[in-house]
Amino acid sequence: MPNSFRSIGLIARATAVMGNQLFTSDDLQNSQFIYLMRIVETPGITQTQLANQLHVDPSTCLRTVRKLIAHQYVARQTDEHNKKQRPLVATAQGQALYPELQAYEQHILAIGTHGLSAGERLILEELLGKVANNIQEYQATQSE
Repeated sequence: MPNSFRSIGLIARATAVMGNQLFTSDDLQNSQFIYLMRIVETPGITQTQLANQLHVDPSTCLRTVRKLIAHQYVARQTDEHNKKQRPLVATAQGQALYPELQAYEQHILAIGTHGLSAGERLILEELLGKVANNIQEYQATQSE
């Protein structure tokens, strides 16, 4: 069983490294492309929500968001109801890059699941979802 978790780690690291190499020409490094994808997919997400969704500490998320803002991929808005919140939205430049990011994600998914039947893909998705849920629940109990 330990090899399963090592495999998950290998998949995560390898896809991040390949993505970093692919999007370096767009000034996206250190997995910034993942942050940009989540911001495009969830317009108005707060930085705290983004950090929680990606399971990174708030300071790492802050540094990455600042870089995305500096490269004009992301902007902060003002929340009309809560002035303390500054929701994140993708700029036109960030939106324009999204199809390429999404294509990369689909390409990696196709490579990773090559040779699996449709049923096996569903089982894989279900099992990984359960593992992720177990880890999230455990993580939540550790931070209490």
